[in-house]
Amino acid sequence: MRLTIEGPPERGGPRRPLGKRLLAFALLWIASLSAVAAVAYLLRALILP
Repeated sequence: MRLTIEGPPERGGPRRPLGKRLLAFALLWIASLSAVAAVAYLLRALILP
């Protein structure tokens, strides 16, 4: 299966379903939360002996 990246929707065009938009937002939230946690634990490991 080939992954395609879509551009922004045209004005007045059909919008994506709410479920897909919420899923994309939730995935971005989880990814950013994980990145912040990883950096925090890395810094903690470097600072504490």
